[in-house]
Amino acid sequence: MPKQLNLSVDNNSDALERVLRVVRHRGFAVRRFEALLPQGEGCMDVVIEVESGRSLFSLVAQLAKLVEVRSLAMRGEGVRVLL
Repeated sequence: MPKQLNLSVDNNSDALERVLRVVRHRGFAVRRFEALLPQGEGCMDVVIEVESGRSLFSLVAQLAKLVEVRSLAMRGEGVRVLL
């Protein structure tokens, strides 16, 4: 069953690449990816829907370590990580 992550990520050229690399290295398949840049803000709103037999919490822990990730929430899990 796919799980959805909502992230706030710095708007720089490498941020999305790093996020997707972590997702891939942790063994998750990306089912949906959306990135929006609200006007006048320095952060992008990113929605990633992933699927894997692995624990989603291991992915969240790794994404939270990225400098570019400002906040992270797992939809339907009641978990929000503010960095």
